[in-house]
Amino acid sequence: MATFNADKTASTVQARGGIDITSVTGTYTVSANHAANDVIQMVKIPAGATVQELIVSASASVAATSTGEVGDGSDTDRFIASGSIGGGAASLSRINDATGHGYSYTSEDTIDIKFTVQTTPTTGAVLKLTAIYTLQS
Repeated sequence: MATFNADKTASTVQARGGIDITSVTGTYTVSANHAANDVIQMVKIPAGATVQELIVSASASVAATSTGEVGDGSDTDRFIASGSIGGGAASLSRINDATGHGYSYTSEDTIDIKFTVQTTPTTGAVLKLTAIYTLQS
């Protein structure tokens, strides 16, 4: 199992804070070397953030067969339970697991996409994940 990083998880990116509601969007371009159970860390979420909405899109087919879940290091399907993410066509997914809506982080974390099944990855397909959250200072 490998872990890959999207642009919004680089060490130079700071999780935003000090405002009431904000969003962050991470973008990741799929490479040919993805396999089942790989994790893509998409965005950083600061301590104290409460997730209100989460949207995942795939610009094109991510792979011939592509099943995944969206969560974090503690619960890999906290926000989106296992389902098609860009499997065979472009797609759009939102929170579908009640445990994720309104979830509050006690420490900084990342929101991740984990592909549980992935056959023949499509190099160049683009994944985007937008997290909308509140943060009380």
